[in-house]
Amino acid sequence: MLASDSVSPAALEAEVATQPESGKDQADDVDDNDDTDADADPDADAEAEATALEAEEREELQQFINELSEKIEAKRQLRLQNSTFELPGEEYFARLDSNLKKNTAFVKKLKLFTATQLEGLLRELSALNLSKYISEICAALAEAKLKMTDVPAVVTLASRLHCTYADFDVQFLEAWQKALNIKASEKIANPSKPRVDLRLFAELVSSGVIQMKPGLAQLGVVLVHLIAQDKDDHSNFSIILSFCRHCGEEYAGLVPQKMQQLAAKYGVEVPKSEFLGADKQLNLRTMLKGYFKALCKHVLAEQAELMNMTKNIRRTMECKGEISTEKREKCELMQAGFDKLLASAQSLSELLGEPLPELAKESECCNPGTVIDNMLDSAAFGLLDPWGDEETRSFYTDLPDLRQFLPNFSAPKVDLETLEEPSELTEEAIEANLDAEMDLDDPPSTNSDTALENASEEQPTTPVVPAEDVKPQKMGSALMELGRQQSQTLAQNPSQTQTQMRQQFDGFLVNLFNCVNKELIDSAAIEFLLNFNTKHQRKKLTRTIFSVQRTRLDILPYLSRFVAIVHLCNTDVATDLAELLRKEFKWHIRKKNQLNIESKLKIVRFIGELVKFGLFKKFDALGCLKMLLRDFQHHQIEMACAFVEVSGVYLYNCRDARLLMNVFLDQMLRLKTATAMDSRHSAQIESVYYLVKPPESSKREPTVRPPMHEYIRHLIFEELCKQNVERCIKMLRRIDWLDPETNCYAIKCLSKAYLLRFPLVRCLADLVSGLSSYQPRAVTIVIDNVFEDIRAGLEIHSPRMAQRRIAMAKYLGEMYNYKLVESTHILNTLYSIISLGVSLDQSVVSPLDPPDSLFRLKLACMLLDTCGPYFTSQATRKKLDYFLVFFQHYYWFKKSHPVFSKSENSADLFPILVDHTYRDCLAGVRPKLKLYKSLEQAKAAIDQLQEKLYPQLRASSSAQDPSLATISEISELDEGATDEDSGSSNDQRERQVAGQEPEPEQSNDWTENENDNEAEPPLPPPPPPEKSKEDLEFEHLYDKMTTDSYQERLKEPIKATAKDIPVPMMARLQKKSYEQITGSGSVNASQISKADVAPGSPGAEMSEGNGKSAGGGGAGVAVPFVLMVRGNKGGKQQFKSFVAPSDSHLAINLKLQEQKIREEKEKVKRLTLNITERIEEEDYQESLLPPQQRNFTQSYYQKPSKHKFKHQKGAPDADLIFH
Repeated sequence: MLASDSVSPAALEAEVATQPESGKDQADDVDDNDDTDADADPDADAEAEATALEAEEREELQQFINELSEKIEAKRQLRLQNSTFELPGEEYFARLDSNLKKNTAFVKKLKLFTATQLEGLLRELSALNLSKYISEICAALAEAKLKMTDVPAVVTLASRLHCTYADFDVQFLEAWQKALNIKASEKIANPSKPRVDLRLFAELVSSGVIQMKPGLAQLGVVLVHLIAQDKDDHSNFSIILSFCRHCGEEYAGLVPQKMQQLAAKYGVEVPKSEFLGADKQLNLRTMLKGYFKALCKHVLAEQAELMNMTKNIRRTMECKGEISTEKREKCELMQAGFDKLLASAQSLSELLGEPLPELAKESECCNPGTVIDNMLDSAAFGLLDPWGDEETRSFYTDLPDLRQFLPNFSAPKVDLETLEEPSELTEEAIEANLDAEMDLDDPPSTNSDTALENASEEQPTTPVVPAEDVKPQKMGSALMELGRQQSQTLAQNPSQTQTQMRQQFDGFLVNLFNCVNKELIDSAAIEFLLNFNTKHQRKKLTRTIFSVQRTRLDILPYLSRFVAIVHLCNTDVATDLAELLRKEFKWHIRKKNQLNIESKLKIVRFIGELVKFGLFKKFDALGCLKMLLRDFQHHQIEMACAFVEVSGVYLYNCRDARLLMNVFLDQMLRLKTATAMDSRHSAQIESVYYLVKPPESSKREPTVRPPMHEYIRHLIFEELCKQNVERCIKMLRRIDWLDPETNCYAIKCLSKAYLLRFPLVRCLADLVSGLSSYQPRAVTIVIDNVFEDIRAGLEIHSPRMAQRRIAMAKYLGEMYNYKLVESTHILNTLYSIISLGVSLDQSVVSPLDPPDSLFRLKLACMLLDTCGPYFTSQATRKKLDYFLVFFQHYYWFKKSHPVFSKSENSADLFPILVDHTYRDCLAGVRPKLKLYKSLEQAKAAIDQLQEKLYPQLRASSSAQDPSLATISEISELDEGATDEDSGSSNDQRERQVAGQEPEPEQSNDWTENENDNEAEPPLPPPPPPEKSKEDLEFEHLYDKMTTDSYQERLKEPIKATAKDIPVPMMARLQKKSYEQITGSGSVNASQISKADVAPGSPGAEMSEGNGKSAGGGGAGVAVPFVLMVRGNKGGKQQFKSFVAPSDSHLAINLKLQEQKIREEKEKVKRLTLNITERIEEEDYQESLLPPQQRNFTQSYYQKPSKHKFKHQKGAPDADLIFH
């Protein structure tokens, strides 16, 4: 094995050594052949790169093989030395020093062992007799805090001790067993010492210092315990990775995968250690691969957690434009931990030859650096360009190089603290800075436009040329020449220089405001730096620039560029100017007056220009905008719009200010929507908003509709309002309702109330109500669509449909208010809202009504608020009272759910807005209703209601015979008690006949009223509403009209329609034939009218029986009839008798009609017999009412009776009697 190892490296070295020479010769040949070509051949370059890469790989492989061979050989020699030594005799130890002090000092040195002490310790070891201190030495070496670099030195020292003292290996093993006593249930707090100890112990075992069998057993126990501890958090991963790196080749045959691939590529054999056999190495390798699989799952779990946190942070940044410091630090720590874990996992994957699982590509987890920076870099910003075009970029960024004009120029010392931006541009930091600054009360600057009068008195008396008389000119060469002349004058006449310089500088300041292009302002800046760059003149320049006329907004960009050029040499001008602008801005904000708008706009525009040159901090600029948004009205609206117009695009396209600027822009737009402001201000806000954030130009093809469809949409969605409902009704009546397409589209538009503004939903219901008299079928379909939409919303729980569901609930309530739907349908919808898909078991989560969803409460409150106050009749009020019991139970079930009852987190409490909505709704529907205070009270109320209603209903239904049931006065109930029509009552009656007994809260008005009279005392009626003057006049006219109609009907002759005409006596007394006399003696009894004898009477049965016998058991029974015929020319009536078969239509209809009449008479008879019980029951119910309410309660079955006249004593009053 060693021979082959020694041969292969030599061959590899020779091959590597010859390769560069051949490559060099090839390169020389190419140079000789292609001397005339300037460019190298691409194929030759690629071949040269491949050759260089191959040489580098071979060199790397050779270096690894050499190091591995040396390590294996050194270990083999050390094992041989520690296994074939001879212990010294007693004479050797007798010559050594056994001094207690020296031996104790030696042991103490071992406790603080380092690699640099090895030579000194070996010398002391050869001179001391340590036979009595072996246990202390072993304990000291096992407990010493070592580094990885100290491990070879400790192995060398331990080998010397092992070869000198006989009992060293046994006691050394015992000491290591104590030191490596790792329990599977206890976590390792500090993995640094176990990491070094495990490697050291493995090196001692492989070196032969510790016996192989017990050493391997102890090592296996330690590894098993480390892996068993590390199933969840993998905190021992660094210990296992260190063991695999340093000892993996000896114990598990681990070779880096890259080296294996290179060795296979170039046909070189990698040397292997002979310490352990292949089977033992395979066991350890299998255990390590199992640990690696668990580690891969841990890496994926950590990545998923990190991705979740980054997603939340990204959402927070998009919404608020900032991240709290705590979240930022937590995310950065998690990112750093994941990066370290991933790098270590890649190292172990390289050693074991196992691939890592694929990580998610959406995350920044595999990238270095913090996740916040990566997020900002790769956020959905696209390519940010603050300038928009190259000319603007050049104006704000390309400043002249001062070294061309200033030979002795040296860069000034810049205070980094004053220039650097804060680490975080967050709204919290801006708020804190504003609160701190607003406490200061800075007076306005004397150089501002607000104090121009005072400033004019302080102007220097030196005559200067007016600004308007000086024409703009090229100042580049002129100012340079002026500077040279001034320098010569300064050298010749020192006494006159001060006055001349003052005059020249005053003229320079006047000419400065005429520099209206880039070249002039650059020349002026260079001239100032050449000739007027003194501290006093810089201060005067700052004040002059600050006091620029408020109407000269066009020159502000050029003045800002001037200051930026000067700032390259002297920073005090820009600093002082920025401070003056800040103080002036804050003074205007605190003043809160509506004056000097031009000065205010000049200040904010100047700040915006300085921001783009980097002379005004973005942090302070955003603080100014935030200060304007605090009181967003009047002049502050115009100031904010001016600031955004100047610097909004720049700040929005800067990486560090984009998110916060986006938040402020959205806040401006929301304030515009929520505040009643002037149309001019609204237009300004929209203009600057879309200037910074232009709307995305999505190519959406417009829907092409027929002209009639467009007209219908125009009427319903655009023209409809409270004032023109009648006009819209007239226009919609004129469309072609017979056309199926137009009809369907009109119904579709009338059904979509959610496309209208919320206040117009009532107008749409009014519109549908007006159309109901002309297009009843279309209105019925609209109502069906509304019910279907509400039902679909209940069956599909989607937050996106929230506004639509609220609008449709409002629409349904308004339809009830306009008498388009019945109260039963409203109550059925309310019960569906609180019951459809609702699970009252907290352990079962319903997908249609999740525990944390309170939208159904809002939906029910909206419907109750809309139409609840209009449940005015006694029956509907009672049904609504029943529903409110169940509604309160649903409310308390939601509120008492564990999702809203967590006390440790205040964010999980029940929303207070929903609670207020619920209470306001019940207060509007039932002001005096006593609300339940807990879920138990609501359940008890439902149980009490069921015990009160259901047993009585069952008792009443079982006690009475179905044939003896009372007749329901449907017509009277519909007129006096309910607002339903007879159709719904008939439908309900059919459902009852079918066997589906309705619950009290789901029954119709007439059935519920009947049950109330039988089951429980009625509720007290509501107080009558106050009648207006118009109502009284209407009732008076209505009474007069009905009285007149009644009197006219009395005058008309009453003509009774005779259905049954009796047979005249003369027809009955006609002579009978012989066959009639002999056929049956009872035939005469059957020859009567159908009014005298019914087919089911005894006489009829007798005649039928005789007919059968007379017929000799023939086919059918004949029914006799008398036919009355009109005489000719007004003569007498004639009667003819004939016999009709019993199966003819005439006989069958006669029998059915007579059967119905007989049954009706039987019912009236039984009702008359039971009228006493009904009267007693009504008297009992009336007795249960309070005395003061009995007079107001009136039975629905009785008409109001007038008071009887009471005769007065004495002479009667004729007027009172007859009038």
